[in-house]
Amino acid sequence: MAILACGLLTFSACSNDDAFNEDETNVTAGETRNVELTFNFSVNSGEQTRGGRPLYSSEALQQVNAMKVYVFKESGGEYVYSEEINGNNFGFNNNSAQGTESHSYTLTDKLTDGTYKFLAVGYEEGYSTTFKALTMTPTTKLSELLLELNNGQNADEVFSGVSEAVTVNATSTSFNVGVELNRVVAGILGYFKNVPFKIENGGKMVQVKHVLVNVIKKGTSAKLADRTANGVDESKYTIIDINMSSYSQDGDNNWYAVAAQSGDVATVKNSVLQGAYSLPIAAVASSNTLEVVLTGDDKSTALKTFKVKDVDSYDFAINANHFYSLGQKKTDDGTNGGTPDPGTDDDDDDPIDLSKDQIITITVNANWSAIHDLTIE
Repeated sequence: MAILACGLLTFSACSNDDAFNEDETNVTAGETRNVELTFNFSVNSGEQTRGGRPLYSSEALQQVNAMKVYVFKESGGEYVYSEEINGNNFGFNNNSAQGTESHSYTLTDKLTDGTYKFLAVGYEEGYSTTFKALTMTPTTKLSELLLELNNGQNADEVFSGVSEAVTVNATSTSFNVGVELNRVVAGILGYFKNVPFKIENGGKMVQVKHVLVNVIKKGTSAKLADRTANGVDESKYTIIDINMSSYSQDGDNNWYAVAAQSGDVATVKNSVLQGAYSLPIAAVASSNTLEVVLTGDDKSTALKTFKVKDVDSYDFAINANHFYSLGQKKTDDGTNGGTPDPGTDDDDDDPIDLSKDQIITITVNANWSAIHDLTIE
């Protein structure tokens, strides 16, 4: 999977003093005009952003390696599809997570007189498995274009952005327009410690086998132009499923004793971690948007359930480019928030303690649109 940053995509063109060709001054209104476009791409990921790989922290990393740019022309008050600009990924060919990255791409294209907007969509390799292809016709409206999950798939990181309107006519064949790409998805992180080994249920002690994070609905589509929720499945959806079977119990037969993990992610002792992406979901009134559930082998039977609160609300929306963190983790490869302090045992990781209720603090890279402080009870 992939986390999570804003991209800045700038479109610029040659100045009015530059010559397109010798016949340019003789082009009449309504005919195609040569317009030299220089695309300056800058994916500004802050620290780093996750795409196509597990979501382990609020650290911002990006792995865009498939950039698509589409042209929409104004017609009757709407912008409708005109063409795709083929830039061969416009220089984005990442096989691993990257930080800030910039590319320029220049082409000479022909456009008829009119007003245009450009839609840019940044994916990661293999996106066609996760998302349905964007099928567009001359009647496809920019405001209605959807990013849709393939059936049975879970979301990966993807970005989108729309330029300001630009006008091509006899006196205006150059322009400089910025497009900021933001995530179409939300990030959800579950970071827990002191998971109970057994819980009483029906007069018997049942071993905890799964820590689930459930969301009220599964987001299935979003509008690319403004990254708002569009479609959901009707049933409750388990977005995170931490299988405890690979961990061991301590001598008190009370907690799973989990050492700090190695490899892709570092965690504090006795903690478990998993993250996932979600397409946006509109709030469902009088419902719990998120819940943490402990179960045995039978995941349909809850041994213990924690309601999740965002500030004062249980029925909050899941918004694109927002990060919802149950437990605090700032970086993947350390537990000190990215600011090592040699000689001390201090760390900035703060997994939520499932042996008691506590306030969950979210610390998010500034590239996220919002920080949500969640609590469970």
